[in-house]
Amino acid sequence: MKKDVTHAALFDTLLSGEIGDSYYDLQNDFECIRITYSLMEKKLELRFTNDDDRIVITFLDARMAGCNLHPVQPRSIINLFHRGHFEMNNNHHEMTSKGEYYYCLSFSEDDKLEVFARQVVMEMKKLNS
Repeated sequence: MKKDVTHAALFDTLLSGEIGDSYYDLQNDFECIRITYSLMEKKLELRFTNDDDRIVITFLDARMAGCNLHPVQPRSIINLFHRGHFEMNNNHHEMTSKGEYYYCLSFSEDDKLEVFARQVVMEMKKLNS
């Protein structure tokens, strides 16, 4: 099951909701097990799992606006995930001139990712599939 969250309302949380007919809660029910970014593909992927399911959040045509990760600290708990606005030339904007939206993700221990992306897709699968 996939869900396109590219055009989520500004500042609405993406930490919980439904993908297809299945409810998810990334903050309370899932752990982040992997974060990968490919500069060549312009793709950022975050993988979350619990006992039964896997959720992959994929940022397509993505570029990092900010990254503050502490490699010795656990990044398993996500505390914030939303689409926001950014400041440029003393004005707030929702989208860049290239059609990119701004997303903010923060984890425990002050770890944070800020991403510009043209599309964001969440996919949920059973672990055994």
